Amino acid sequence: MDLSEFLFQPKRQVKDALPAVSLFSGAGLSDVGYDQSGFNFLAQSELDPNRATLCGMNFPQAVSVVGDLRDTWQTVVAKYKNRTSEQLCLLSVTPPCQGMSSSNPGRGKASDSKFRDRRNRLLLEAIPVITELEPRLVVAENVTQALSEAIQVGDRLRKVVEAFSEELKNYHLFAGIVQMADYGIPQLRKRSILVAVRRDAPWLPQLLDRNLLPWPRPTHAERPVDSLLPWVSLETWLNKMSYPSLDAQSKETAHDVIDPLHFVPVYEGDRYLWVADVPPHSGRNAYQNSNCRSCGRQDVPEGMALCPFCGKPMRNRPYVRENGTYRLIKGFDSSYRRMPPSRPAPTVTTASSHLGSDYRIHPWENRVLSIRECADLQTVPRFYSWDWAVSTRHTYLARQVIGEALPPWFSYLHGEILRALLSNHVPVGELAHS
Repeated sequence: MDLSEFLFQPKRQVKDALPAVSLFSGAGLSDVGYDQSGFNFLAQSELDPNRATLCGMNFPQAVSVVGDLRDTWQTVVAKYKNRTSEQLCLLSVTPPCQGMSSSNPGRGKASDSKFRDRRNRLLLEAIPVITELEPRLVVAENVTQALSEAIQVGDRLRKVVEAFSEELKNYHLFAGIVQMADYGIPQLRKRSILVAVRRDAPWLPQLLDRNLLPWPRPTHAERPVDSLLPWVSLETWLNKMSYPSLDAQSKETAHDVIDPLHFVPVYEGDRYLWVADVPPHSGRNAYQNSNCRSCGRQDVPEGMALCPFCGKPMRNRPYVRENGTYRLIKGFDSSYRRMPPSRPAPTVTTASSHLGSDYRIHPWENRVLSIRECADLQTVPRFYSWDWAVSTRHTYLARQVIGEALPPWFSYLHGEILRALLSNHVPVGELAHS
């Protein structure tokens, strides 16, 4: 199966599905891939009721436990044990990453340290569930900073991963970083991955002896060698998917009449010029727009809010007016910028609709990406139902949960590896190397 087939295939029904539980489940997007590879989620735990509702619509067979895991972990354990007497095969743990994400503007501030410390400890909240259910495998993923982030333990700082590993005496912990573009996903998205394997697993010594990692080896690379394929560029992907054109200039042009998820925000007046005047396919940003909309000069130097030739505001540069004067909006070089078409898409985040966020403008159309395009870039299968979010006007939630997820194509590939290992087969040629 390739990525295109994965996106458009119907939901699979695996007869010999292995029991699984997920914690910090969100809307279940990361679980979708494991489910498609043959894991059956019997219980899912999520703090936010709306995310849990969306998740429940797509996993009707799972018991949903809503609330803070620190308060509900015993319920999660009890619900699983009520469902089956089988040993748990997979526990998936995907805690929120905002406390550690480099895109979080509050990260690292002293005033935020207690809040960050609590958020960064969420991985450790899985320990009681692991202790009680003794899963054969534990998988956790987060942003790359999770491997180096520290928490306060007594009077000293310790890495979260070290604390997690030391609590799991009966497990061997594998840790690494994976780049989603290395698996044919048309998106640059690095994530840390942890896989804890019970020490009594008969295949564990073979992994250790051969320096193998319990996740799939890359199939693509930025600079391909051997049998690897080149990364999939955003231009190649968008052309292949053939989305109906949209334009942010009006409500009529910003919405697709067929797909309720294929729409974008409307930008009025000068705000639309910030997008429209950035040349298509250029990868440039709106601060680099050098044509004055008032006098027609084409050579206005960068960094100026007013045209030096006519004195009028540079309407196609991101600006604000304060006390009768104009200034450019402070932003990074990547703000108000078109996505480079020749590379995979920048990381899809929860802020995918924010024009001023990093690399958010479509490579050649005058808009940001739609929810549908973001979902496809995150490889969410089309059978996933967004009906609740659309019917209750929670489409903003769709953007958020899409930006939070581990791409299901990767979790599907990973699930295939894990099922092989659990059947005592080590697919040497398909495993990553340390």
